Amino acid sequence: MKCPRTGKDLKPVSVGGIEIDLSMGCGGVWFDQIELEHFDEVHEEAGALLVQHMKDYHKPLENSGARLKCPKDTEVVMMRRYYSPLQQIEIDECPQCGGIWLDAEDLSGIRDLFPTQELREEIGRKFVEDVMNSPEVKEHQSESKQLSEKLEKLNNVLWSIIRMGKSD
Repeated sequence: MKCPRTGKDLKPVSVGGIEIDLSMGCGGVWFDQIELEHFDEVHEEAGALLVQHMKDYHKPLENSGARLKCPKDTEVVMMRRYYSPLQQIEIDECPQCGGIWLDAEDLSGIRDLFPTQELREEIGRKFVEDVMNSPEVKEHQSESKQLSEKLEKLNNVLWSIIRMGKSD
């Protein structure tokens, strides 16, 4: 596989018994599907070791916002998305194979923001709660309720007309 940033070969590296693919050209790393969850929390020693490996090869990126092609599915452009509702760290994810590309500083940032799975879940719940209690959602709910009430009235009128037509 090739590094999506530099085009150089990725080096398979075993860290904590998990084989990941590391870019010696930029310090980025490729995780197949669920491999990231073995490195993203502070208590995971393999994560600390991988962060150090990534720092050893880190080079400043010229265009960090560029759309990247998947190293595994080479014709597929990866989705650029935020890792969490906090919207502080962007990652690249392949919509086809589910793999994730992290640039050199991303894993340490993830580990700093979310030292535990519990904290990540708590932040996710708070985000959903904040969205559901936002003025925009409240307004949408109110408009939806008003529309529903109007449709109910219309339904009653139509049924009255149908019943009157049957009684004739």
